[in-house]
Amino acid sequence: MRRGTRRAAARFATALGVVSLLSPSTATALTGTEWRRLGPAARAAYVTGVVDAWQGLVSVQESVGSKDAGITVFAEVVSCLRERLLPEAQIVAIVEKYVADNPGQSGKDMTDLAFAALSHDCSR
Repeated sequence: MRRGTRRAAARFATALGVVSLLSPSTATALTGTEWRRLGPAARAAYVTGVVDAWQGLVSVQESVGSKDAGITVFAEVVSCLRERLLPEAQIVAIVEKYVADNPGQSGKDMTDLAFAALSHDCSR
């Protein structure tokens, strides 16, 4: 399998995992503490998967013209990332810095921390 194909498959699998974490179930998302215990590549894949899931949800909402509040909350961050054309490495770096700078929040879900990090960065 080519490197690009493997990477796309890994991102898709991560995005599916994140979507399942965002849907009602008995599964729980990683906390910031658990996420920090992962290796650098796994942390990056997790953040990339979260952002990909948000982008997918927002794209579907835009294509069908609905305004589901559970999805609309991500639209501002997704729009910001689209406008700024931030590479994945920079998005991950923003989240890494936020988590490191806010150790008191390490018990929160990583999806929430990623959202807070990117929302904060986009508001600058």
